[in-house]
Formats: sequence, C-alpha cells, structure tokens
Amino acid sequence: MLIMALILNLVILGCELYALGHIKGKLNILKYYTYLQNFLSLIISFVCSVYLTISIISGETMPEFVIGLRYVATCGLVVTMFIFIVFLGNGKKIAITEDDFLSGFNPKKANIIFHYVCPMVSLLSFVVFERQVDLTNNIWTGIVAIPSCIYWIVYIVLSKTKLWEEPYDFTAASKKNNLLEILTVLLIPLSFIAISFVLWNIK
Repeated sequence: MLIMALILNLVILGCELYALGHIKGKLNILKYYTYLQNFLSLIISFVCSVYLTISIISGETMPEFVIGLRYVATCGLVVTMFIFIVFLGNGKKIAITEDDFLSGFNPKKANIIFHYVCPMVSLLSFVVFERQVDLTNNIWTGIVAIPSCIYWIVYIVLSKTKLWEEPYDFTAASKKNNLLEILTVLLIPLSFIAISFVLWNIK
C-alpha cells in the first residue's frame, strides 16, 4: 500500500514539475486558483514522498500531519477539477492560454494535467493507498480551507481595487445583479465544503 502511495505521489510530483516548469512567467501562478493548488500539491507530494520512503525503509508509521497535508492537497485538486468541469464549461472558458507557457507547449496538455490527471491520481492515492494513517484531529477540516479562503479574499480585494486584471471575471458577473450568476459564485465554496466533508469521512 505504501509503495503504491509513493509511486502515485511521485507521478503527481513529476506531472506538476513538467507542467509548471513550462510556465512562461512564473509569477502567473499567483493569479490562478488552478496554478496555486497544483503548486501546493507539488510541495506536499514531495514532503509525502520523503516520509513514505522513510516509512517503507524503517517500517515506522507516517506522522498524521503528512496525511493531513495530503488531505489539504487532495481537496484543493478535486475542487479545481470540479470548478473546471462545472463552472468553466470543461475548459471552454478557461483563462489559461498559450501566452502563459513556453513556446511549443500546448495549454491543453496543462489543462489535462492540472484538472484531470493530478486530481484523480491524488484522490486514488489518498483514499485507497494512504489509509495506514488515520486522520483523527478535526483541526484539519479547518486547515483544509485556509489556502482557498486566502486566495478568494485576495482575489476579491485585488479585483475590486482594480490592482490586477481579473482572471475569472467573477466580480464583474456579480455586478449584473443576476441571481443565477450570484448563486453560481456561491456554489464554489459550497462545493468545496461538500468535497472536503466527503473526503474526510471516507478517510
């Protein structure tokens, strides 16, 4: 089980390095929820891989905080997949373009890696192969929301103050006072809560 978990975390690590490594302007990752969640996943999969290797060699049980971090990363990735499919029309409205990547790198390849491959591999590893360590501290249900909360607070502030070119056009949509648009925006945090609740109880 741990060996498979290690392999899958290395797959995530390799995919993230490959896709993120082809970004033209590295600061662009600070604008998009997808980039940030995948960058966070890269770091956490690296940490997890180190502890999995130690656990496989020594036989020691992995610390709970490592699985807690994997819970944070997996929730974030699954939410990016959900938003990509449901809210962005499966990529039809995606803001990531060829301008974001080095010449010759197809953004569709990045979309597949960021929104399908990494979320599904992460989910498989977390739910099936990382079951050796239980999550018992409920504080992780709060920690899991911190990256997303920080992002959306900064997003709203920068958008409303016109300090950046809004990547997702959510605040512009809310100005229309269209009930459907407002409900759509509200569904994003609600979907995050639902996904994190399900993954917590499955684990």
